[in-house]
Amino acid sequence: MRGHRGAVGLAVLLSLTITSGQTGAWPDPQTQTPDPALSQSTLSAEDKTEIVEALRLKKEAGDQIWPGLAGADIPVVVYNSVYEFLIGYENLPQPWELVTADDIQGAKYFRRAAREPQSFAVKIGERWAGSIASLDLMQSKIPLKLGRDFHAVVVLHEMFHAFQAVQAPKRFKQALSSYKAEGRYPFKDKEFAAAWTEEGATLAQALKAEQDAVARRLAGRFLEIRKTRRARAELSRVLTDYERELEWLEGMAKRAEIRFYEIAGARPDLAPTLKFSPVLPFLLQYDFVRLEKQLGAQGGDLRFYLSGMAQARLLDRLRPGWQSKTTLEALILEDFLAAVVAPWPDE
Repeated sequence: MRGHRGAVGLAVLLSLTITSGQTGAWPDPQTQTPDPALSQSTLSAEDKTEIVEALRLKKEAGDQIWPGLAGADIPVVVYNSVYEFLIGYENLPQPWELVTADDIQGAKYFRRAAREPQSFAVKIGERWAGSIASLDLMQSKIPLKLGRDFHAVVVLHEMFHAFQAVQAPKRFKQALSSYKAEGRYPFKDKEFAAAWTEEGATLAQALKAEQDAVARRLAGRFLEIRKTRRARAELSRVLTDYERELEWLEGMAKRAEIRFYEIAGARPDLAPTLKFSPVLPFLLQYDFVRLEKQLGAQGGDLRFYLSGMAQARLLDRLRPGWQSKTTLEALILEDFLAAVVAPWPDE
């Protein structure tokens, strides 16, 4: 998540709250209880437990998401309304200061005054870190109740962005540069949006198909709809690349977020204190609702979170271990999917 978009968790959650109708009672600025983080100069015990468990989950299951993720040394930044806290960094980076009155299971961590923090990958010295708003801060911005389990996989979402920056630096820079085309993208064209919604519905049907052969045919249908949409809109190469790059950037991170939750839900021992459920929480379930019914209505880059995630999940299903057949730098999801869904001899 870049600074111009704000925090990923906050932006996406606010969008979900509005589009799902789960509005509840919005906080009144005149009567709202002050953010608990305002008085915190250290991480809360709950924050520290969550970070430890998220890192444990990355270590135990990260290679199921992408080879090398489990062992990747990625620091974490958690910020509240006043401070940014840096975890997993050995040497003191200026202008950070050591938190002398606290530690995380004996490990030191650092802080600095919040400087327009963002939820995304951030550069700290020569290293990339995954940065995320604290649960308390995120919770203060929306009327929905969020769990530590959900927040932990959002932390891992941002850590995956840092992994992208380390493993595929040229592609990461290219993906960020693609945002320059956002103002020229025909979001408000009704026919264009309707075709996007059809793409999402077809991807959702493919994911739900009981037979792999049906899933492959539906994935092929998705690619046909996409090709026709682009041709009818006379979409330029720049705007086509805009779609592909954001599906790589945000779709892959969204896939990581959901897969981490599913793995932890099936293996409670991987993060025992966070109480992951075998069933995805509401907000992650609602990602699939938006994919199936509302994809063309998603503004900005939100649709690419979902379309990229769905293509990657189809690859997980139709070609297990597909990650070992490409590099993160070279991956173009729709091209890889096209190769996988080509008709098989027995079809």
